[in-house]
Amino acid sequence: MAQGHSERNLAMVDMYAGGGTLSAIGEKFGVTQERVRQILAKQGAVTAEDARRVRREARADELFEAVRRFLDEYREVLTEMAASGVPRTEVEARFRLLIPAVPAAIVREGLSQAGILFNVDVQEFKFSEAVIESAVWFALARELDLAVAPATAVRQLDVAAATELTEVLQSEGLDPDVVANILLSVEAAKAYAAANLGVGLSAQRYNAQRSKILIELGFQSRQGSAPWPPTSQTVMKRLGAGAWADALIGIGLTPDKRGRQRGLLVFNETQYTQAVSGFLDFASRTGQPQSFEMYGKWVDQEERAGRHWPAPASVRLRFGNWMNAKRSAVAVDSESTKGRRLARNAAASEAAIALHQAQSEIDELFGQLATSSAVESRPIIDSFIRTHAQEFEFRRRGWLRAAVEADPTAVSRRLNDVKLPAKQRALLEANPPNISGVLTDMYIDRLANPRDAGGWLRPGAQAELDAIPDETVLRYNVLREIRNFMVHNSTEARERLRSRLDELAEIDPRFELKQHLSSRVLIMWLQGSDARRLRLIVDCVPAIWRAMVVAETIADN
Repeated sequence: MAQGHSERNLAMVDMYAGGGTLSAIGEKFGVTQERVRQILAKQGAVTAEDARRVRREARADELFEAVRRFLDEYREVLTEMAASGVPRTEVEARFRLLIPAVPAAIVREGLSQAGILFNVDVQEFKFSEAVIESAVWFALARELDLAVAPATAVRQLDVAAATELTEVLQSEGLDPDVVANILLSVEAAKAYAAANLGVGLSAQRYNAQRSKILIELGFQSRQGSAPWPPTSQTVMKRLGAGAWADALIGIGLTPDKRGRQRGLLVFNETQYTQAVSGFLDFASRTGQPQSFEMYGKWVDQEERAGRHWPAPASVRLRFGNWMNAKRSAVAVDSESTKGRRLARNAAASEAAIALHQAQSEIDELFGQLATSSAVESRPIIDSFIRTHAQEFEFRRRGWLRAAVEADPTAVSRRLNDVKLPAKQRALLEANPPNISGVLTDMYIDRLANPRDAGGWLRPGAQAELDAIPDETVLRYNVLREIRNFMVHNSTEARERLRSRLDELAEIDPRFELKQHLSSRVLIMWLQGSDARRLRLIVDCVPAIWRAMVVAETIADN
């Protein structure tokens, strides 16, 4: 028995010398920590400090190995995220949420050892768009001294946005009652803005309110921190592409009309289109790629020759993206050269080509969304809707003009209409008839209903357009107003979109939107239910083109 205890005691000494704790030794041998201490003292074991040193060294070795494995696997990803502007705090959060098996200490130590430089402006990326938007609403509520209305807030609360804000405020150490009062104030401001048109908040007044809020919440003395509410610069960058007015418009407020229109201080609207058109002509003649980067080089080259054009960043800001810029220039060019095209061949292929392109773009969109996060999907959806609706309008103009030019009976048919406006009659009675003077972009775009061809088509062809289902027309109306709202974001655009949504919701309840209408809310709503609403809305374009394919075939016979 004594021999057994002796072996056990020596084993305890060895385990302690190897860095084992009193608790771990006691658990292994079935004795208390105090009894372990007594045995170690009697056996003359290493000192407690020596044992701790051994444990520290063992933990250091384990940490070193764990960090090495972590960096071997994720160094490239970490470098890419840092280069794209993702802040260190968000990188840590991503691993915590997606790969919880990797301890936070390993992630932090790995980031330190990797020597990767992260964006120092952490506030710009710390908050989501919903949290930043809530800051503006809260500042507005404070400025107007709005009374909170719990019943109204419960009825209209954007739960997803409120949850994001709550998590941020709780992480700052605020009590639930304080958080609840902030949420109630946010909803009060939204309700007030919805009921009172023209409500706005300047960046200067926002900053004044922010300073007061930081003091009241106890955040003003935190050196080096980035507390909520964010700065006005962050609001402008994240919600308005650098412009305070656009940030306000994006969330449903009215900017100060005294501000100048962005990007037009030196160049006017026409010069922007001329710049892109001139570059595309240069690229075509020289065999250069029609890329955004090449446009910048062309601008530099023109500058040296004494010719001045809008900078690349200004062009992208003006048109939204490079693809829109090129399409705008092509639209102008095609208008000026349409007299040289073969009308019948164009009419015979216009709808079929447009149908194929629209369907391909939709398939590409949903392929992108399938591999993108919800946050990454928002700008993708925004850009697609703008270009999808714009492309349909542009191609529809060409389709109707080609169909009319290919139909020798079109002019006489319009002249037989007793309701034909006098100005149009004069243009069509000219020798030769001035068809292009009638079929202007504005004239065709005013034929907003996709069934309406203005009386230019033969009865059989028009019958195909008349057969487009009511629901398809309503979805197209919604698509068109969503595009207008995203581009202009005015009170009028918001009201028109709300009306079109209400009309569609009467026959399809899935399109009922009860929340306050803002760009962010709209896109999140389209994303919901696996983006089913988005799919139904954008699919209206191929459906309309299918009817137009049949119509142009009949018109050509």
